[in-house]
Amino acid sequence: MFVHGGMVLHGGSLEEYSLRVENGRVAAIGPDLIACSSEPTLNATGCYVLPGFVDLHTHGLQDAMPQRGDWLRYARLQLEQGVTACVPTLFAAPETLIRSMRTGLEETDSFRRTPNLLGFRLEFPYVAKAGAGLASALAPITQATTRALFEAGGGFIRIWDVSPELEGAEAFIRWATERGIVTSLAHTSATIEQTRRAVDAGLSLVTHFYDTFDVPVITDPGVYPAGLTDYILVEDRLTVEIIPDGVHVHPLLVEKTLRCKGVERVAFVTDSVLGAGSPPGIYEGLYEGVQVEVTYDRGVRRIPDDGLSGSALTQLRSFQQAVRTFGLSIPEASALCSRTPARVLGLHNLGYLDVGMDADIILLDQELNLRMTILKGEIVYRADRPSVEENRV
Repeated sequence: MFVHGGMVLHGGSLEEYSLRVENGRVAAIGPDLIACSSEPTLNATGCYVLPGFVDLHTHGLQDAMPQRGDWLRYARLQLEQGVTACVPTLFAAPETLIRSMRTGLEETDSFRRTPNLLGFRLEFPYVAKAGAGLASALAPITQATTRALFEAGGGFIRIWDVSPELEGAEAFIRWATERGIVTSLAHTSATIEQTRRAVDAGLSLVTHFYDTFDVPVITDPGVYPAGLTDYILVEDRLTVEIIPDGVHVHPLLVEKTLRCKGVERVAFVTDSVLGAGSPPGIYEGLYEGVQVEVTYDRGVRRIPDDGLSGSALTQLRSFQQAVRTFGLSIPEASALCSRTPARVLGLHNLGYLDVGMDADIILLDQELNLRMTILKGEIVYRADRPSVEENRV
């Protein structure tokens, strides 16, 4: 495939380059490439040619939720939002997590049928506070539980959330790090010192920064207290997730975080749930019998109590928010939604466009609407042909 006429993100800047794809990878990129006579060509005039989105934290999309078994549809819906790599996030009691992972491996043929799904993320059970989840799903850290979950994951657990104040957290973090699993600070009331020890043990990510974090308590009147978020902002070993919908994190805090951490240590995530990516309206919620209202400006809200119950974001909308709301450039937005998340997972073949990289590519028009998704060199979604079926998902 030969892609020409678009503004290609390469080396941190947008250039009117052409790009050649061979065997699922970028084979050449530059201003002077010429298409071969037998080569399929794709005219990207008027479009930005960018790396596909990577989402580290996502539970569901529209009417699909992997934890409930909708693995194939969920993968397909993500491609329609430009997400060429994501980590389906599960939050449940250990026995339910085990069933969900086994079902996921079976339905996806160990993710061979869904190449944009990278594996599992376990947000529960090793956290101290449930947040929008059920407290009954939380469990203490034990070798038996860890072993059972690890074996059920079949080597596909990519991220495992943990609260540093839990007994056994540091040993667990070291165990997970030795096996290439990213550990993420989550749902915590940990002290700065507890978190510092967790980082020393290998913890490298912060789950939806600012959400489920405690506000520091003033103990000496007139003296501003230092809290956990302050330590995280200056700890260079930590990358933080931000849900950029303007609801979960105040825009000023997003700006503060970007100034402290830079786009290299901030990953925009959706934390998307059922109803995300759908038109505003009333939908089935995370829990049976509890409906939610989905709106763009207030996220996903439970009908009974108006409580915040996840975001309505897609990663495409996260990218748009980065540019429109936070005033970032296209390359900066791409770093937040693609390059940095790929780096967090240690995926050196994803997240940016260069020779040898996987040909996971999206085309956005000048209004930042998705026009096309290319996965490993194959067109899997076209906005002008939404029923394209040539994908492997």
